[in-house]
Amino acid sequence: MSQEIEIEVKSMLTKEAYCTLVKGLELDESEAVTQHNHYFETPDFSLKAAHAGLRIREKNNTFTLTLKQPHTVGKLETHQTLGRNEWITAKEQGTLPDGKVKDQLNSLNIPIEKLTYVGTLTTSRIEISYKEGNLCLDKSSYLGNTDFEIEFEGISEEHATTTLMKVLDDYNIQYAVTENKVRRFFTRKLELDKR
Repeated sequence: MSQEIEIEVKSMLTKEAYCTLVKGLELDESEAVTQHNHYFETPDFSLKAAHAGLRIREKNNTFTLTLKQPHTVGKLETHQTLGRNEWITAKEQGTLPDGKVKDQLNSLNIPIEKLTYVGTLTTSRIEISYKEGNLCLDKSSYLGNTDFEIEFEGISEEHATTTLMKVLDDYNIQYAVTENKVRRFFTRKLELDKR
């Protein structure tokens, strides 16, 4: 289990802008790592009401349970490694193992017994070390939708924002406000549920 403060800024990209950055930064799409974000929520959206998100990330046959919640700067992330059977139990029964994530959920008054698996967002991510931080280009697919974004995780809000804006400016790409992946996933899910 670990906790960290994540300070990142992001911008949505068109497919054309994504391709421009891949080429301009001399990246190789074949080196992208695929990760699956499996999202959980309660029927009355208790996590959303707390401005939090809960996922199990599946990457290279490992499973990490992560709760993201608001912090004075950035987001507080609480991580907990799961075994494959714990992931299957969470997906099929909504049951989470004991540990720091469950403790944090309790501190937010989330009714843990009502959590259910609601779906998966799959990201193909190209990540590089860049200007004292991490730069990611993401292609995400979920619920029949595909989108593209650039994300920069820095050492302060100012560092992250300045660095991302400079990259976009260097390639004449317009900044576009973006919701995080979990919000985009649930927005799409609600759209589909209304049909």
